[in-house]
Amino acid sequence: MNTNDSLMVLATTFDSLGGWTVEQQFVLQMGSSYLLAHGLGEPLEEDATTTVRISTPGDYRLWVRTKNWTAFWSEGKTPGIFKVLVDGKADDSEFGTGCGGDTRAARAAWYWQEGGVYSLSEGEHTIALHDLGGLDGRCDAILLTRSGERPGDSLEEYRALRSILLPATVEDRGEFDFVVVGGGMSGLCAAIAAARVGIRVALVQDRYILGGNNSSEVRVGLGGQINMAPYPSLGYILNEIGPDRIGNARGAHHYQDWKKMDVITAEKNITLFAGYTVDGAEIAADGSITAVTAVEATRQNRIRIGGKLFSDCTGDAHLAVMAGARTMMGREARSEFGESLAPEKADAYTMGVSIEWYCEDRNEPSSFPDSIDWGLRLDEETVEPVHRANWYWEVGMNDDQIADAEKIRDYGMYVAYSTFSYCKNRLAKKEDWECTRLTWVSHVSGKRESRRIVGDLILREQDLTRPIPYEDGTCTSTWRIDQHYPDPRNAGKYPGEEWMSIGKLVPIDPYAIPYRCLYSADVPNLFMAGRDISVSHVALGSVRVMRTCAMMGEVVGLAASVCASKGLRPRDIYTSHFGELVALMKKGAGRTDVPYTQFYHQVDRTGHQAEDR
Repeated sequence: MNTNDSLMVLATTFDSLGGWTVEQQFVLQMGSSYLLAHGLGEPLEEDATTTVRISTPGDYRLWVRTKNWTAFWSEGKTPGIFKVLVDGKADDSEFGTGCGGDTRAARAAWYWQEGGVYSLSEGEHTIALHDLGGLDGRCDAILLTRSGERPGDSLEEYRALRSILLPATVEDRGEFDFVVVGGGMSGLCAAIAAARVGIRVALVQDRYILGGNNSSEVRVGLGGQINMAPYPSLGYILNEIGPDRIGNARGAHHYQDWKKMDVITAEKNITLFAGYTVDGAEIAADGSITAVTAVEATRQNRIRIGGKLFSDCTGDAHLAVMAGARTMMGREARSEFGESLAPEKADAYTMGVSIEWYCEDRNEPSSFPDSIDWGLRLDEETVEPVHRANWYWEVGMNDDQIADAEKIRDYGMYVAYSTFSYCKNRLAKKEDWECTRLTWVSHVSGKRESRRIVGDLILREQDLTRPIPYEDGTCTSTWRIDQHYPDPRNAGKYPGEEWMSIGKLVPIDPYAIPYRCLYSADVPNLFMAGRDISVSHVALGSVRVMRTCAMMGEVVGLAASVCASKGLRPRDIYTSHFGELVALMKKGAGRTDVPYTQFYHQVDRTGHQAEDR
């Protein structure tokens, strides 16, 4: 195909998105951000609309890049369907119905679905997306072409087609002392700490809301304890930006997104790039990163951000992989680190993803689509008739947390919708649910584990349980070793596709995380903070909670300021300048003149685990 006979429009660039939601979590897996019809069972009231200009009149075939998101688990008619209107006329096809295929993965893949042929004159024409189901139909792109050639479905073919029809220029957005990729709690604290010590920081967040798992998009409460010895000043930044209340799957206001944004925007040394997914890295001859490129979620323009120092706070170690750093994923064998909690043989198992949701009782009856044709197989024994999900609603433990990220998220929503639908339509006591309304379902994954970056030291189980003190200890981990496994009862009914978990807890003594776990052993100017630091799978069970991750970020931001002021690399701090970092950690970078609200979710020493994990 060429630009003379084809026109492509990305759905997120439509003039009006109507009631559709921009979905940008899976750019690296499927090639783009896209529009999602997240209507919670009610068809969207407003269409997404745009105007295109045809230069060459003729007959154009309509193609729509979409997918059947329920086809991996069901061959029944998907609820994720929509219509495309060209100049107000609805195409005969229902889009999102799937492309067939011999396997479940093939049936559920992104593909170009064929529409009708339209005789288009020179000039402007309208295109609209009209949702039919309200249950997460999705559209990535519209293609109008006079070519008889079918566009290729693979990611490589799609990217090649975009490069022809939508050539992109890259805007240079300048050079910074420190570039933080990831705007969860660890990335926020890294950026704030560095900025307050006086260096220029770029903060790149792939969403428009800050806070990661603790944002109103995911709604997971904070865990762990801050302000612990040996550096009790670490954690005051988290106190500034963290909500003053606890709980999972509560109302949006509960997570106080505004606190995070207000603190970031008040820092004159921070430049925030919200809505940008880092999709590439420029690497120097010595293996250091010199710049990253990133794509924005709606207009999908591309930018370049240069820097001297970088920190991977993505949770998934995306930047580290782009830079060629070694990473780990899954469980190490017991023989690898001598850990008693590790399995005999290494495997790909990880802790999973929680998709939070809740419903509310109202004063009037309401309906919800019956999922009997397409939903999860449930009965009176297997259904969980609850009004609110929690941490133990967990999916994807046996999937690849990177390659299968969209499938994992979709399964979490699939379980939520199927559960609520069963309760509304088929439960023996469905009359109790007559006035219950599905209020909120997250479409953003609440992740626990994926890749971990190899540092100069890998933290192990015995470092936490003996403990073994290291001379480069920094912030302190207080959470027990908290590992999740499929709930045996649920796994017996849904083998390989379990959606409930159990937690197994092992006590620890509060333990200072070594600085050598916070920078890459391979990429000389790369820090990391959060759940992708240099730890074993077992040790991750303790360090992964968000207050602990936030303090890691604070340490990394302080270390970056030392590096920037003296022209050092992260490893140099450990070998010859650790005393300077110690001096900064004793002071911390947070304010102490604001109310202290972080009293909850310390390690529960009575034998019962706190709610949010």
